[in-house]
Amino acid sequence: MEDTADAVIVGAGPTGLTAAIGLAARGLAAVIVDPAEDHRPGSRAILIHAGTLAVLDKAGCAGPIIDEAVRIHSMRVSSRTQRLGEIRFDLLPGPYAFTASIHQARTEDILRRRAQELGVRTVTARAVGLDHDRGRVSIALDTGETVTARFVIGADGIRSFVRDAVGIAFPDTGENTGDSENMVLADILASGPVDRDHLTVFPGENMLVLAPLPGERVRVVANLADGEGASEIATIQHLLDTRGPLTGNSSDRIHAEGLEWASRFRFRHHLADSFRAGRILLAGDAGHIHSPVGGQGMNLGIRDGWYLAASLATAIRAETRGAAEEAERVLDAYAANRRATAVGVITATNQLGQTLFSPARTGPPVRPREAPMAAQQALGLSGLLDHGPDPKETL
Repeated sequence: MEDTADAVIVGAGPTGLTAAIGLAARGLAAVIVDPAEDHRPGSRAILIHAGTLAVLDKAGCAGPIIDEAVRIHSMRVSSRTQRLGEIRFDLLPGPYAFTASIHQARTEDILRRRAQELGVRTVTARAVGLDHDRGRVSIALDTGETVTARFVIGADGIRSFVRDAVGIAFPDTGENTGDSENMVLADILASGPVDRDHLTVFPGENMLVLAPLPGERVRVVANLADGEGASEIATIQHLLDTRGPLTGNSSDRIHAEGLEWASRFRFRHHLADSFRAGRILLAGDAGHIHSPVGGQGMNLGIRDGWYLAASLATAIRAETRGAAEEAERVLDAYAANRRATAVGVITATNQLGQTLFSPARTGPPVRPREAPMAAQQALGLSGLLDHGPDPKETL
């Protein structure tokens, strides 16, 4: 059986779901193909920045996300005894002067519900074949079905079938700060003096990051020695005791009351040579992987998906009226813009990573001359400067 659509989206993560919503909201038929094997209770990305919230507002999803999320007002860099610097989100322009902290699984649930409301069809299957000519692209599924569309969006992550099927190289961009580190992510139930309004970074060779989550939860990020385990609550408590904020009384320190989820990872940096091969386009982790410092990965992917939907809608309209060259220019502009934006994010996260793994300096809190730099960092992290390939397009 063959199904047809304006676009087939391979991958049902935040990037693919946002692309589908953007297409459906513009009156185009979108089909998502996903094996539905990665909907784990664990939460990878948690931060949604102001520029991404602005995109999600257009998609009809910002309100439900904000209703559930913790609002983070700044990123604080601290030693164990004093604040050393601050990147403030509460001074950002626009309606979203904060960063929303919410489990990625909940973000996906909200996006998925919105896609269903707009009539997006999801096929639970794995893409196993891709065939394209000048006018259509066909995706063969492991169910025996074939889905045919004008375009295919590869939103299927770091091991992208779509990217590999069309031969787009995905080279490592080189070793960067933190690449050799053995990292742990953990979500805990926490009591004690937890800062639930700010994300706190304790930099240095023994780095620790604490980010508040809904429901008295805290995301813990830290580097560990090779071979050191992270699946026991005692390990997380040790990290809090030896790297977290010092108070005069041990009973006032942060206590891990329960370990909900933990995962290990190492930083990876890859960038696709191109985000386009004819009628096949890449978005999200299929096109770029970089340090999680600053919580940029999911944010960049969501914006990729939204801007790709806008570009495809423009290209399809151009093709419909016989303006093939215009359609080509629009799609080339998307590919060039998103790759260049990814390069900028990779550079910025590497620079921020240097702060994370550098020894904490001593001295007074943020000096006045450092404030403009912190404001620029906040604007960069927010995504508000990422207007996509065509800032004139509105929805």
